[in-house]
Amino acid sequence: MFKKDRISAIRPELEALVGAENVRTDEGEILMYSYDAGMARARPEVVINFTATGQVAPVVKILFRAGIPFLPRLAGTNLSGGTIPLKGGAILNLSRLKKIRQIDTAAGLALVEPGVVNLELQKALEPFGYFYAPDPASQKVSTIGGNIGENAGGPLCLKYGVTADNVEKLEVVTPEGEVRTLSYRDQGPDLMSVMIGSEGTLGIVTHAWLKILPLPAHIKTASAAFPSLDSAMRAVTRIISAGILPRALEAMDKVSMDAALSGKANPFPAGTEAVLIIELDGADAVRVKTELETVHKICSDNGCEAFKVAGDEGERALLWQARKGAYPAMARLAPDVLVEDGVVPRPRLPEALRETREIISKYKLTAGLLFHAGDGNLHPNVIFDRRDIEEVKRVKKAGYEMLKSCIRLGGTISGEHGIGVEKRVAMNWLYGKGELAFFHSMKRAFDPAGLANPDKILPVASDRSPSKPDLAGAFVFPGKSGLSPEARGVIDEIRLRAASGTRTAVTGLGTRLKPARIMEGAKPLDLAQLAGRAEIDRENLTARAEAGLSLEEFRRQLGEAGFSLDLPELKGSVGGLIASKVCPGIRGLLLGLEVATASGELLELGGKTVKNVAGYDAVRLFCGSLGAYGVIISATFALSAGKDRERAPFAEPAGWDDFEPGDIHRRLKKEFDPQNLLNPWVYRNI
Repeated sequence: MFKKDRISAIRPELEALVGAENVRTDEGEILMYSYDAGMARARPEVVINFTATGQVAPVVKILFRAGIPFLPRLAGTNLSGGTIPLKGGAILNLSRLKKIRQIDTAAGLALVEPGVVNLELQKALEPFGYFYAPDPASQKVSTIGGNIGENAGGPLCLKYGVTADNVEKLEVVTPEGEVRTLSYRDQGPDLMSVMIGSEGTLGIVTHAWLKILPLPAHIKTASAAFPSLDSAMRAVTRIISAGILPRALEAMDKVSMDAALSGKANPFPAGTEAVLIIELDGADAVRVKTELETVHKICSDNGCEAFKVAGDEGERALLWQARKGAYPAMARLAPDVLVEDGVVPRPRLPEALRETREIISKYKLTAGLLFHAGDGNLHPNVIFDRRDIEEVKRVKKAGYEMLKSCIRLGGTISGEHGIGVEKRVAMNWLYGKGELAFFHSMKRAFDPAGLANPDKILPVASDRSPSKPDLAGAFVFPGKSGLSPEARGVIDEIRLRAASGTRTAVTGLGTRLKPARIMEGAKPLDLAQLAGRAEIDRENLTARAEAGLSLEEFRRQLGEAGFSLDLPELKGSVGGLIASKVCPGIRGLLLGLEVATASGELLELGGKTVKNVAGYDAVRLFCGSLGAYGVIISATFALSAGKDRERAPFAEPAGWDDFEPGDIHRRLKKEFDPQNLLNPWVYRNI
């Protein structure tokens, strides 16, 4: 039992800020906030309701001073136990903060409070001819704040990106109660992107500036029925590799389809085992029509038995009702549903689906398969009854095996549902000790007292089970053995320097690092030698390039293979462009990094999947890090099919290197490089 006096001692201060009626400790309120859409349960000590964003920071300061844990909560629709209070403390209920403060079509921005429901924002934008791209299936009830906390995606993220790609700026209350405004365009490391997907463990979002887009002039939606999942997945791979980027490319199996269409006329042929929903958009009607014809041919060539284009908005809406209504339809078949969320590189989808079905059969379960086919994101919906203890055990084991399957196939354990508490143990299978220690360092830097939504995302001692050695490290990063001799030499040199305390100036092609900036006594480490040929994954539309490879040469190699990189004309090396962040847009193409720490430990962050919310976004943290947090060895990028188009020269922003570290930057530096060995002039006074 929690001691009531932990709250009663500060209750008068809290009530003075938000009103006595908004500080709730009655049993009914406590029970309502002891669960979310996941399976875990935990009781808070108090629920604090907010009626104004300005109340949040003062309340957090009181809780911080008292050492009481807290976590922000909105609709509670997350599926991984992210909003249950594992250490008691306070639930900060932000759901009443739901004002759309501004819609600025000239700037392409909407300023909103965190409690704005996703679909309500879409409705508000529509009269202006605009939309907000992230559209999770839960958009009728999920909030912008929750979407930011989970880095939500949805069908449209295939073309328009996930939440992190559609946020310009955030107002954040730190765990100490300070108010900060963060943008990915800020000088220095990208702190804003780290906040997105952090599930309230690093701070609390109180305002968000969201990117809004003009509604497409032309939209075409089609359904394609296939006799097998394999044939549908072959069509998906061919569509993507053909250079067509649909607005959405979704799939559902027969179990999901039958549930969604229960009581309605089934428009698909008998024997249909999988349905694709393909949506194309654009300003050019002819191009949309041509791409649709190409998609139709690809589907037909891969066994499609019925291809139908929605004739009007009503037919289009029915298709999307079936797709987005599949989860609630499955939920009507049993008291409970486990929604798994794994991602694999797109060419591995057929294998992932086969293994998933084998796992479901092995544990004698029923599940519908929904997936964002265009980006390799699987959502098996397993129905069960939590009152049946043995069935619950089978469901949990099946879920873990599905995640292990995704890891084994080169994927990750979450694309958009987060880690919360329910996938913490799986973080041990995906990452090595070095990567997990790096994430823990990030958490400490943002939240030194450990009060912000504690024990979420990162494994705790009880998650490490020595009795299951087959789960620990068995699938961790097979790509590490593929380092070039030059890369291994660089890492060995960093280790030698760390052992002797030698300070290092990380250098590359010399495009931007001014010799006058290099601190006296710092020994250069030349990364220009890391310029091996890029590794291009044609089917997955990704490429790995070493840090010293010039962007110009990287682009030339991509062009030879029929691919391009959606960046303006830039000079410099791959690693230098990431570390300097002279073009902030580079963050949107980065999928993974190999980084050597100041001690010479190799970390693999991110990977080859286009969606990944397993852990903090350390990949984007290195954008603008100026070589002071670690040495970038290689980077993996998302590609576009087709050759580079003509691009205007890029005007680098003035003063991009006039970076003055803030307190969070300095705490990160102390965590990652306590001796200040890497580019020591960036953080002179730590």
